Amino acid sequence: MGKGKITKDVGVISNEIIEKYNLYEYKNTKIIQSLDLYQHIQKHICEFESIDSYSHTISSIPEIIANPLFVYYDNNRKSLLYFKKIDENVCVVVKLNLRKNKDTYISTIYPLSEAKIQRFIEQSYIKKDN
Repeated sequence: MGKGKITKDVGVISNEIIEKYNLYEYKNTKIIQSLDLYQHIQKHICEFESIDSYSHTISSIPEIIANPLFVYYDNNRKSLLYFKKIDENVCVVVKLNLRKNKDTYISTIYPLSEAKIQRFIEQSYIKKDN
């Protein structure tokens, strides 16, 4: 990431996701979490059931990336949406970036309902059939 940014690697895009969505240019691409993430999730903090749920979700980011319930590819936003139930259902949005010196990074995290996850799952099947 850019100079002076504090970051950590939280996982890689799995081969299964790369093959499912034909994202071969992202093979072995690390997913980065930076301190900027906390600014981006500020507006979603009050959506969490509790401060403990929020804290547990943040500390579970590597687990969400490694073992998601479901991953949806948003071609318009060039992002992967990782869904998993921690204390509540959450979505971790990973922004894909292939420009030189730009990382693939977590852009935001927010809780969401089971029904919304089901809609993403259904949309992925509809897209596949087209």
